[in-house]
Amino acid sequence: MSKRLSIEDVNLLKEMNMNAVRMSHYPPDSHFLDVCDSLGLFVLDELAGWQTNYDTKTGSELAHKMIFHDVNHPSIVIWDNGNEGGWNYDVDHWFEELDPQKRPLIHPWQVFKNTDTQHYKDWDYGNATHQHGHNVTFPTEFLHGLYDGGHGAGLEDFWRQMWQNPLSAGGFLWVYADESVVRTDKNRELDADKNHAPDGIVGPYHEKEGSFFTIKEIWSPIFFEKRFITSHFDGTFNIENRYHYTNINQCHFKWNLVKLPLPGETKQTSVASGKTHSPNIQPNHKGELKIDLPTDFTSADVLYVTATDPHGKEIYTWSWPISLPEKVSGIIVDKTIGEITNFSETDETVTLTAIGTEIEISKKTCQLQNIIANNKSVSLSNGPVFIETIAESDGVKTYREGNNVVVEAITKNKLKQLKWTLYPSGWLRLDVQYFPPYNTTLMGITFSYPEEKIKGMTWMGDGPYRVYKNRLKGTTFNVWDKKYNNTITGESTYGLEYPEFKGFHKNLYWATIDTEEQPFTVVCATENIYLHMLTPDKPQKGETNYAFAEYPKGNISFLHGISPIGTKFRSAEKTGPMGQKNAYTTHGTEYPKDLTLYFNFGEN
Repeated sequence: MSKRLSIEDVNLLKEMNMNAVRMSHYPPDSHFLDVCDSLGLFVLDELAGWQTNYDTKTGSELAHKMIFHDVNHPSIVIWDNGNEGGWNYDVDHWFEELDPQKRPLIHPWQVFKNTDTQHYKDWDYGNATHQHGHNVTFPTEFLHGLYDGGHGAGLEDFWRQMWQNPLSAGGFLWVYADESVVRTDKNRELDADKNHAPDGIVGPYHEKEGSFFTIKEIWSPIFFEKRFITSHFDGTFNIENRYHYTNINQCHFKWNLVKLPLPGETKQTSVASGKTHSPNIQPNHKGELKIDLPTDFTSADVLYVTATDPHGKEIYTWSWPISLPEKVSGIIVDKTIGEITNFSETDETVTLTAIGTEIEISKKTCQLQNIIANNKSVSLSNGPVFIETIAESDGVKTYREGNNVVVEAITKNKLKQLKWTLYPSGWLRLDVQYFPPYNTTLMGITFSYPEEKIKGMTWMGDGPYRVYKNRLKGTTFNVWDKKYNNTITGESTYGLEYPEFKGFHKNLYWATIDTEEQPFTVVCATENIYLHMLTPDKPQKGETNYAFAEYPKGNISFLHGISPIGTKFRSAEKTGPMGQKNAYTTHGTEYPKDLTLYFNFGEN
């Protein structure tokens, strides 16, 4: 360790908009406390001891040494005597007697001196205790990370509850960084002792995982209330100052209206940009941020707003889509060019052809079977398969619709519509409507495609990191390019690639899949759809506990609802409402879930 690394650590903590660090049961280096003093980070300094306490003689000697060594650090705001049963009551008096400031003393994991620091309680836990009690609620560990679970996943529910409780004093996440050692006896492999130590928000080389950015948004000291940008938007945002000491007028804001590239394009275009007046909003108060947008702001696809603190450090960059999927799909998809579409039938399949594209659909299931475009095979098949709902077809009917050809399922059970339309341009449209069960882990449709043939994807949506049902924040609306990787978050292997390629991706507009065969493009005309791009492998070196999400059986899926992920010690449903299953209900048959996709398998 070194002062350089301490500076890097504290800057990364502050970059996540954290304002406090707990030393836990490891004595800090002096240079770390020096950096906390210098850069500004609250510190809980802790007398070591975990689940077993020191005897009074040893504990008293260590308490004297620690207090005399650290007492003059202004960053220390609370003393901890032990952790999780590692405290000795006979040592408590030294902290008050030896500290001229009489800073508070806690026992992490215990209800002690009107402070409830209990660890890893379920969301909304307690009857007259914890968030429902009369003590100051201050869990010194409340989400235990493991691989990609915990930390950002579940934090939004916990933090909303904490923020609304006047007796809440915040809480701490376990732990900052994955702990690994370099095994020189195993070709320098990183060893995290199976699942005992990959618990961090950053990797062993401080690689930023997805939760890093989720935490950065959720713990931003400037909070934006939910807002949708429509043509009637007047540029006003309702914001809240969640700083302890800083007025919002000490911060700075800039904005940018951007036109995003379409498939095959690479260049973004700034429609307009500027700075805006920082409003006078005292800590713990609300107010308005006003942006003077041009009258033609709806010509842009997205609005970005960046806030920086009084020291010039970025607090966060928020993004709001302006163009909706229906508008973008209408620009991309040309339905008219080309020749008249044709079709032929056998006993088992219908084959549609147009402008070098040949589509084979099962007459029994109405699912894709084979695709040939530009005399090349495309291996997308066996879909749509409906997930967790009995939505089936009872044969198909094929007919012309102008210059288009339609293959439509004869529906039964929970299937209301399954219809393929091939346009003369070669674009293939899919329309589905279905009724999900009341509770589902996953909700949508899925297809098969060989993983070994996928090289990467370029896509428009909220990224670049993947999401879970209980970790939706920390992404940015943009066009992203991701190369295939098989990164298992936190798995101790040298050279991890972030962001991870596999998993759920939020708010799909379009995606071009780069393959060993030839690229193909999927355009989504429906709002709030998740793209499931391959299923992450499970960690190989230890049990995952609850820190693994559920995925569809297919490799490429389009979903109305996705699964959450749990922590090391808790299932996802115990981390709050966002960790529970997707709920769907209707009082009739008039409100099915609907989805419209367009596929282009050629180079046109």
